[in-house]
Amino acid sequence: MSSQDNYVQAKFGIDEIYIHEGLSDDLLEKLHQRAVFSLDAEDSIIQKHVSHDTVLIFHKVVPSQSLIYRFVKFLDQDKNRENFIKSNTLINEEELFSAIKHKNFVLITHRNLVKETYTPE
Repeated sequence: MSSQDNYVQAKFGIDEIYIHEGLSDDLLEKLHQRAVFSLDAEDSIIQKHVSHDTVLIFHKVVPSQSLIYRFVKFLDQDKNRENFIKSNTLINEEELFSAIKHKNFVLITHRNLVKETYTPE
């Protein structure tokens, strides 16, 4: 992890970042169910600024969506964006399960997540 990575994480209060080009649909759904909240392509800010699946882990307080939006915009405009993504890229999806165990996290994806709808009987 570079000093740039540390700066970005400290600036936004993020404890761990995992980036993946395209998590499996099954894993994405499981993460969506466990996440404190998820942001997907239905959101115009995510649509415009996100091209990877990302899991942001917070050991203490999970920030508001507005702080996550600021992080997403910052990363998209950062001159070291490619290096940041490369140094935080998750190689093995299995690593993610141990990383998120008993932790609060936010899921960000450039794809549309399936939202559960309530249908009265």
